[in-house]
Amino acid sequence: MRRISLIFAGAIACLVLSLGATAAAQGGPKTCTTNSKNVIGHTVNGTLTSRNVNSVQAEYATCGHAKKVMTRILSIRVEQPKSVAGFYCVPSVLSTHPDVVNYKCTFKGADTPMFVKLAFRVKYNLD
Repeated sequence: MRRISLIFAGAIACLVLSLGATAAAQGGPKTCTTNSKNVIGHTVNGTLTSRNVNSVQAEYATCGHAKKVMTRILSIRVEQPKSVAGFYCVPSVLSTHPDVVNYKCTFKGADTPMFVKLAFRVKYNLD
């Protein structure tokens, strides 16, 4: 009888730990903001979502890193797929004169199931 209750208690403890780890690994959508003189209004908001974030690569799932990616993309006005700061960014040009572009940038962990997505839309100045 004792052995069964110990096994049952161990199974419950494992279940609680696994559910807690799953909840911590999911990142709800965050709004990240950066500024650029190249866009109308000078402010760009991006949506950052992540899942299965591990401690080694957790910096890629932060607004600080997302801001670096957005700032670099906006400074060179990328309109072709490009890797920037670990993210692979794919633009979709919605209109021209002025250019309106949607960006979807993804980061995928090499040896882990980590996934981070950054999405934002900009309307560039005519300069």
